[in-house]
Parts: sequence; structure tokens; C-alpha cells
Amino acid sequence: MTLDQIAGAAYYASGRVNIGVVMGEGQAVLIDTGLDEGGVRKVLQAIEQAGARVVAVLNTHAHADHCGGNAFVRKRTGAPIYAPPVEAALVQSTQLEPFTLFGAAPFPDVDTKWLHAAPSPVDHLLEGSLELCGLTLEIIPTPGHSINQVGIATTDVAFLGDALVAPELLERYPIQYCYDVLAHRRTLASLPNLRQTWFVGAHFRPTRDLEGLVAANRRNLERTADAVLGTLSSPAGTEEVVAHTTEALGIFFMDPPAYLLNAAAVKAHLSAHVREGRIGFEIQDRRPIWRRLP
Repeated sequence: MTLDQIAGAAYYASGRVNIGVVMGEGQAVLIDTGLDEGGVRKVLQAIEQAGARVVAVLNTHAHADHCGGNAFVRKRTGAPIYAPPVEAALVQSTQLEPFTLFGAAPFPDVDTKWLHAAPSPVDHLLEGSLELCGLTLEIIPTPGHSINQVGIATTDVAFLGDALVAPELLERYPIQYCYDVLAHRRTLASLPNLRQTWFVGAHFRPTRDLEGLVAANRRNLERTADAVLGTLSSPAGTEEVVAHTTEALGIFFMDPPAYLLNAAAVKAHLSAHVREGRIGFEIQDRRPIWRRLP
């Protein structure tokens, strides 16, 4: 495992889930820890080989593939863990992620490491800015993908977590997971105002082309919004909307965790359409029904 320098004090370790690293004054900060011990163990080794020690873990949000290595890092280094407000509760009580997706106590098929990380304590909340490694790190609000996701930025580089996804992944997984579509739209609108020159996410490599990346993510989000609305040429139940939306977007196979993530994202779009006055919601014959409004 090598640490690739992006610019200045900002580095990252490439993987299925990228892990950010900021180094200075012989110290290092991890930005997210990946899914589990396996990937972050190699990152710690690379930091040690660089002559630095980990002094903090900053979680952009509480999804399992971003905080799954926290417990191992804490045990190995003793470094304090930082997370955004609200997200911090989920990092500490990771059983809440499969619960919130399923709505009840999860069963083994949906209680996987992709949805249920090892829990870890949170020592500090991420708000405003931080002084670490002799540097000022800016905390950037990026809610939408999750309830209170943040980005973390040096002078030159913004680590954006899951606020953006690589275009090739949007092709492979047509429905972006989203907690709040309206908040995510606001985040996408705000990102071009960032003053940094390099941008990296958990699922895309460093790039200077923020505008192109934002445009691709916006197109994907609106394509899903249109597909959800398009299922309601006549009133339909929630499961019908999920089935017809995934079919319209070319998704014909889902394992249980993928189904829960896609269904949650579709419901986020239904919620956005209700709040924007396009559709209504009612219970009819003990079934949830969504219908287009005139």
C-alpha cells in the first residue's frame, strides 16, 4: 500500500473505498477508515513507514464503508475519532444503519458488513474548522447522501466523501443512495463554489474537473427523480414504485442489501416529490398509495 500525494499535505490511499490522509509535523489524520480492518491496516503501515503517527480519525459520515475501520485504528493508535453531529450517534451505534434501512431488527441477509460496521466511540464533533498536524482543516457541510455528511478540506484539496460519485459507478449502479434529495441538490449546487483546486471522494480518484463531476451526478439524480415520477401515471404502492423505477433504470437483479439501498433511495425521491407538491400520499385499503397531483 502506498500513499499517493494529491497536493501539499493531502494524500490518499486508493482502494474500493479511498481513504484520505493529511500529514504534517510528523503527524497524520485519517479521513474515513474504509469498510474494515483489512484496508486501513495497510494505510497505517504506510503512514508508519513515512515516519508519522496517526493523531485523529475524521469520519465524513456514518455509513459502514466509511467508519468500518475506526475500531481497529482506535485500538492500534489510540487516536481520537471525530464525526459530524447526528452522524456521530450512528458511528457509535452502528446497528442503526441496517435497522433504519429495514425498519426492524435486521436478519442475516441484510445484516452484512456493508451495512453494519464495527462500532467505535466518537470523541469530538466535526464542526467549523480544526487545527491538526500544524494545519487548518475546513469542515464543509455536504448533507443529502446521508443526514449530516461533511467534507474535509486543506488549502488545496477537498475530501468529499460520498457527496459525489465517479461517472462510471453511476453507470454501474444507476440509483445513487440518498437520504434527502432536496438537501443533496443543494449540496451539488454549492460544491462549485469551493476554492480548492483538487477534489477526491471515497469512490473517485483526485480530479480538478469538479464541474464535470457535479454535472454527471446531477444528471443521474434527476434521471432517477424523473423515473420515480414516471411510475405514477396511475396511483401505485411503494413496492410497485420501487419495482417499476428499478426496471426503468435497467436494474434487473438485486441482492437483499442492494434492494434495501435502492428502495430507500426511491423513497427519498418520493419524499422530495411530496415536499415539492408533485405527488400526494395516502393509506388506502391498508396500503400506502402515491398519486400524481393535478
